[in-house]
Amino acid sequence: MFQEAKRDADVEKVCRVFGDYIKASPYLEWLWSDKLGYVLMQINLERQEIMESHVITDAGKLCWILFNEIADDVLERTQNDHATYEADADERARIKKRLKPYTDQLPEYNGLCEKLWEK
Repeated sequence: MFQEAKRDADVEKVCRVFGDYIKASPYLEWLWSDKLGYVLMQINLERQEIMESHVITDAGKLCWILFNEIADDVLERTQNDHATYEADADERARIKKRLKPYTDQLPEYNGLCEKLWEK
């Protein structure tokens, strides 16, 4: 017998803020499991594979993963194939600009943005 997972208001808030991004992304799928709770999957549609999955237990973890996804999107669009912490000043400015709508709505997680530049 398992104990049914419980919903979390902070995770739900982060999910609402990033909702359009998650829906539009061909690489992400957001699910609710009665056994595990919130599950974020990183997927490959072409190969019909789950590349990675995360059981989300707190809002900070979800925010961190999504900040990284967006930063990777920015670097991919500028055709720079390197880690976020290697971003130059221009790339960092672009990433911050892309994250601003989310950080404005979730100021309690702004500190996570600065961690993007750490190795």
